[in-house]
Amino acid sequence: MLYDGNGGLRGLAKAADEASSKGGAGINVLLLHSRKDPSREISEWAPEGGKPAVSRRNGKAVLTLDGQGRDPIRIAVVRSGRQPNVYYALSDCPSADFRARFVSLLDSHVPTISRVFLSNAEMRSIVGAAAEGCDARVRLVSTRSRRPDHERFDSRVDHVDRPAEEFVDADDADGREIRTVGLACRPRGQAGDDAAGCAKALTVTRDCRFTARRGTNVLFGSMLPRAADLAAGRAEKLQACAKTASRRTPDPLDVRFKGRVFADPGKNRARVDAIGAMPYTALIDHPSDSFMHITMVDYGDCSTYDLWALGSNVLTIIPQFFASDASMSRLVNHVMEKFGDATIEKYNGGS
Repeated sequence: MLYDGNGGLRGLAKAADEASSKGGAGINVLLLHSRKDPSREISEWAPEGGKPAVSRRNGKAVLTLDGQGRDPIRIAVVRSGRQPNVYYALSDCPSADFRARFVSLLDSHVPTISRVFLSNAEMRSIVGAAAEGCDARVRLVSTRSRRPDHERFDSRVDHVDRPAEEFVDADDADGREIRTVGLACRPRGQAGDDAAGCAKALTVTRDCRFTARRGTNVLFGSMLPRAADLAAGRAEKLQACAKTASRRTPDPLDVRFKGRVFADPGKNRARVDAIGAMPYTALIDHPSDSFMHITMVDYGDCSTYDLWALGSNVLTIIPQFFASDASMSRLVNHVMEKFGDATIEKYNGGS
């Protein structure tokens, strides 16, 4: 039903709701940003022996990933309908398989598709979107914080029961990075645990991945549209910067971290190694006792950058010769994952 029904986002949302409501299936959704059809991109970039079969029906593509000794899994890919370059990849396979077999495929082999790593503020905004249309309560929050040596993270999971509005309005004074939020949602004014009024179990993770059980109306009606708008806004900033790469004086972009990631120049070697762990890249380190300067090439599409850390909490990205917004997205996602919560801003003189 999820893959064979009428196509398009509306039909897919209806099928997902019926599958979760009647069969208790967990629905996984991953947000993607791509200027080309993601299903075609995945088929072209996926490694030999791992290429998915692709079928198309009524406005959506269905990818079938071979199990290689395990059962195949299927993923439906459909355009968001709200933002032209935002797509949703949806599956009712187990969440662990979705991450290990589909998400990892994108990360390892498809550099032309942009994924979105959300900031704390964006996570709170998506939770706020859920609360606008229903009675939403936050039941679980997983976070992590970087240790003083800035080399490792400490993770924590808190089981709570608080109105979503309180979570949305909370500040980030403790410096912890929000990784996962679990919600219980029910129609306003409806209580009890009967089948009609049971809470909807929803989660959103920092890599813009969602799961839903026992209903998806809040997910498709509120959370995914908000996430699509955030993804499109991020892409617009990156595209504006990337387009200036060929100019004599390109426009830099600042990734401003909440923590003092670059406060100790003596740790620069570790920072360089962390950035150099990004797939499809090579870099040259220009050592200095007072700042960090890296030249990077992204072999996914030959985008090139200069990266500077002149202050304690800002990494400045300067596109050189050529840069794509997909490559810049991968770079921004990577440094946010390595160094913690950050915002994307216009260049502010390195301050």
